[in-house]
Amino acid sequence: MWGLIISTIITSAADSLNPIAITQQFVLQGMVKKPKHIWYFIIPTGVVNLASGYLAYYGLISLIGDYFAKLIDRHARIVFTLELILGIAFLIGVCYILENAKIDSLKKQIRLMQSGETTDHDEEVVASKIKSVSPLALIALGVGATISELATALPYFAFLAILFSNPVSFLEVTILLVVYNLIYMSPLMVLYFVYVKAQDKFDLLYTLIKKQITKCSNILAPTVVGAIGVFLVFHSVSLLLK
Repeated sequence: MWGLIISTIITSAADSLNPIAITQQFVLQGMVKKPKHIWYFIIPTGVVNLASGYLAYYGLISLIGDYFAKLIDRHARIVFTLELILGIAFLIGVCYILENAKIDSLKKQIRLMQSGETTDHDEEVVASKIKSVSPLALIALGVGATISELATALPYFAFLAILFSNPVSFLEVTILLVVYNLIYMSPLMVLYFVYVKAQDKFDLLYTLIKKQITKCSNILAPTVVGAIGVFLVFHSVSLLLK
């Protein structure tokens, strides 16, 4: 058992040094209404990792994969038609984002002309409004980020391989998974406490970051949504025409 605990600590420590998750939290900390809301991002990362560990250890992931494979085999046309509709919806969303951006730009210009405020002041107002990421959005980001990184989480796979090679009880699996994920989340928790202690200094940096996000968001958002839409449309059409 001690060998398993040591292996758990080593692999989880390696997995915790995740630059993507740390960078995501670093940016999100400056975008929440209250600093403590960042826990809505931290906790889901551990919970999803924990759940995936149970699913992998007890073979449920392969069962779910087999179920979806059979579903696609039996209802391929319906599945890919839904994918096509989703792709078209994303492309419509791009048009909506671009149109909205034009309207917002015109409204800002009208407000500036009426009030006589400077562009710099207007940018500060817009940047300050970005600081409104809701707890629900943070949970979704935490879950989505963790799921997307599972496919490349080599230390986690190494840890699960060690578990597979050692017969352990449900209680022991639970203890090891909890220990693993507490260590996995530790850099995110440390980052939160550091931010709370030096919030004023961090907020100066976040103000600069938010200004850049404001400038880039009108380009990045439609580009990402459009790329997803194009991929879904081409992927679904290519499979429907087979």
